[in-house]
Amino acid sequence: MAVANKKSAPRAVKSAKPAAPTKKASVLAREAQAAKKRLLKLRADTKKAIDAAKREVAQAVAAAKLALQAEKQAAKDKLAAQKEKAKAAKAAKSAKKPAGAKTAAPKKAAAPKAAKPAAKAAKKAAPKAAAKTKPATGAVAKAA
Repeated sequence: MAVANKKSAPRAVKSAKPAAPTKKASVLAREAQAAKKRLLKLRADTKKAIDAAKREVAQAVAAAKLALQAEKQAAKDKLAAQKEKAKAAKAAKSAKKPAGAKTAAPKKAAAPKAAKPAAKAAKKAAPKAAAKTKPATGAVAKAA
């Protein structure tokens, strides 16, 4: 492999003299001043825009922090309310039960469940029996 030599690298050739201006020096000086003025105005406008954007970002961050705090507080309040509600329900449930009824409660709970189907069957049978007896009572009433 051949190593490239810095001295042998091709270089761009500079022009000997810059191009001659087509305008007078005073006109070019005024244009340079106007360009400087425009640059300063752009810098000032950019700085104002950047500062305004920074303020907006700071406001948005502050609002996000406040919203996060409010959400956390609401969650805490909700949890506390749920705990209080559960505690009140437990207290009400224990107040309804008489003392020493813990062993009898499951038996009582099982009995009504078994009685419900029987009660439903009795209710269904009662209107049928009443329907059968109505014509008979009506016939008895006419015969009497």
